[in-house]
Parts: sequence; structure tokens; C-alpha cells
Amino acid sequence: MQRVFALVRAHRAGPSVSSTLGSTWSHSRFNPMSSTQQVAQNRFFSRQSTEHEKMKILFFGSDSFSVPHLEALIAEKNKPGSIIGRIDVVSPKERTKKSKRDAEDSPLTLLAKSHGLNTFPSPDRKSGMEAWTFPEDKEVDAWDFGVVVSFGWFLPNDAISRFKKAGINVHPSLLPKYRGSAPLQRAILNQDKTTGVTVQLLDPNEFDAGKILAQAEMAMPDNPTYRTLELLLATKGGELVVDVIKNYDERRRDAKTQDPTKVTKANKISREDCKAQWQRWTAARTERLYRANGFRYPITTSWGKVGEAGHSVSLLDLFCVDHQPSMPGADLGYDGEAPSKHTLPGTLFFHRSSETLHVACSNGTLLGVKALQFEGKKQVSAKDFCNGYHVKSGISRFE
Repeated sequence: MQRVFALVRAHRAGPSVSSTLGSTWSHSRFNPMSSTQQVAQNRFFSRQSTEHEKMKILFFGSDSFSVPHLEALIAEKNKPGSIIGRIDVVSPKERTKKSKRDAEDSPLTLLAKSHGLNTFPSPDRKSGMEAWTFPEDKEVDAWDFGVVVSFGWFLPNDAISRFKKAGINVHPSLLPKYRGSAPLQRAILNQDKTTGVTVQLLDPNEFDAGKILAQAEMAMPDNPTYRTLELLLATKGGELVVDVIKNYDERRRDAKTQDPTKVTKANKISREDCKAQWQRWTAARTERLYRANGFRYPITTSWGKVGEAGHSVSLLDLFCVDHQPSMPGADLGYDGEAPSKHTLPGTLFFHRSSETLHVACSNGTLLGVKALQFEGKKQVSAKDFCNGYHVKSGISRFE
């Protein structure tokens, strides 16, 4: 009799309870379903529960650094048994070269659309966050995570609080070092031996000040450029953000508060900052700045005839010349006089052997230039520049 009452209670409680009582009672008059039907129903409810528990992510990004992170999340979502069930994307339009008034999809938006993800516009540059509306979707009551990667806008607390679990951010430095918009550039300029990436909670009051959920340190590659370092850290960042989402409760429990005494800033490098200062900068310092920020603003200088206003020219494909002091009678491959440690900074030398332009810098160092470009004109080789503008090797100078 006790077994019958137990079965009645189990039947009223639903299939998940009755299935635990064993096959002996599966054909009882109190449970009209067959064992096959019972298993099918259990699978249905289990699948329904799993789908309901899958994470919904709203991804915020803008530039090439954010693309590998979205790729990593999409790859994780497509794996069997993944806990990620849905990804939506907030991204900007990009201005075309043809017209400043036209706009086209950014690489991030194109990636999202190629995988059938919903996309929402990011704030307009002119109107700002005040005019922006937080995304809404009828199929989503609320996203579990907001993942912010190089978005360019500060998400206020009323936006962060909309996420069920958390708003998280990926920053390409070992926070609290290099808070700010140019951590990669500063790491290259400062000749750092190590670099890294951090996943942090979004702070409602300040950029890059959230608790650290995960962090990965790695050796700085030899002679990195912005693009090579960006790809290295973006790939690692994609791995970290997936790990944090999969193990969020544990990562949140072990989150570390940033040490305010170790905060350093990584301020943006402006176009003005990239105007060559031949008297002050060594060749190595100039070449590092080119590797760090040349993708955005090349090194520029002024070229013109004596007594005339100079024209701005961009210096491209830069390298440090392994300069050896000239020996009497030695042919070092230059047209005319060879540079020396006493050469006035800014003086130009055409290196005949390599067909490159060498510029005297501070401390007797030499900067190699393979190509140049005047504003509004096509890029030319160093040889064509010297021939076309009648450069006198050892006499002509950049200002």
C-alpha cells in the first residue's frame, strides 16, 4: 500500500519524479505511458530546460581588436553542448572613403551578419550615449552577459544593471597597468618585455577600473607592430572571455580588486605627437613610434626649399640603420659624403646600395626610410623622392 501511495505522489509530481521509481511500476494503471513514451517525455523536458538555461550574450564592439573575440564566442556557441545559446551584437557603421556622408558595415557587423546574428547600432558620434536606445528584442527578456570589447563608449550603470549576470570587458594590458585607450601603443613605445590581456567587470564609474576576473601574461614578441600585437592579444582575449563565461561563478568568486597604487595611464597618441623631432628623438625612438602608431598616424616631417614654407610629408616603412662610423676612403654606399656622429639631425643621405633614404637623428643615430608620401599625392619610393625633389645627399634636410 505504501508503494502505491508513493507512485500516486510521483505521478502527480510529474515525469521527472516517477522516472526514478524504476521499471517495475512503469506499466501500472497509475502511469498509463509506456516506457518508451516516458523516456521521450523526459528527454523533451530535459532539452527544454537546457535550452532555457543557455546563456544569452549581447556583444559590444567596434574595431579589429573586437573581431577575434566575437569569433571565439561564435565558435564556442556552435560547439555541441555549449552553454551559449544566443549572441546579439552592437556595432557601428563605418565611414566610406567615397563619401563622408555614406556609411557601410564594419568588419564586426559583417562577421555578425555572416553568422546570422542580430545587430543593433551603437551610439552615433554626434548624438552620443544620451540619444542612444538600449537594444530590445521580443525574444529576449534580458541578456545574461554584456561583453564589451573596444567599444569606445562608457556604459552607464543603468545599462550594466540590465544584464542578469554581469557586464564584462576585455582590455589589452595587465591591469591596472595601462588604463586608457592606447595600451598597445604605450607597451611598444616603452619597450615592455611582457604584455597581456585582462577580463574585468565593467565599473559603473570609471573606465578600466573593474574587478579582475581573468588575466593572461605573455612575453612581448620581437619588434612588434600595433597590428601584430593586437592580433596576439585579441586571440588570447577571445580564449579568456569564453573561459570566464563558462566558469563565471568561480571567476566572480575569485575576482581581484585592482591596486590603485599601481595604476598607470595609456593616453591616446595624437597626430601632433607623430611629428618628427630630429633634434630630440633617436632613430630607435622614432622607429618604435612608427611601429606603435603608424597604422593610424605615420611619422611626418616638413620638406621644402630654404626660405620657403615646408610641406608635410609622411615617412613610411621605417627601420633603424646599423650605422658604422665612416673610415677614410671607405665606400659605404652613399652618394657623396657619408653621415657621422657630428651630422646635424634632420640631414638626408641617399644610400645608393639599398636605394633608401637615411635621416640623421639625435645621438648620431640613423633612421632608414623606404617610402614617402605628400598629402594628397601617391606614395613614392625613397629613390624617386630623391630624384624628383633633387635631394642633395649630406646637404638637404628635413625640418
